[in-house]
Amino acid sequence: MKTFQQFNEDIEKRRQELRQRSREQMQRFKEKSRASAESQRQRAAEIEDRRRLKDEIKSELRSEN
Repeated sequence: MKTFQQFNEDIEKRRQELRQRSREQMQRFKEKSRASAESQRQRAAEIEDRRRLKDEIKSELRSEN
């Protein structure tokens, strides 16, 4: 049978593990969020580049006619 001291130590150990797990989960969430935001910025930049290229091509075609 466990003593009261052992019981308290087990609880404290579990609390520490839970805090560590929580920190790790938060870190993973932050990393995913940063990656997602960066990906969105890249996609928006690519779309803007394509739009500019299309506009440039259209203006060149108009000037040729």
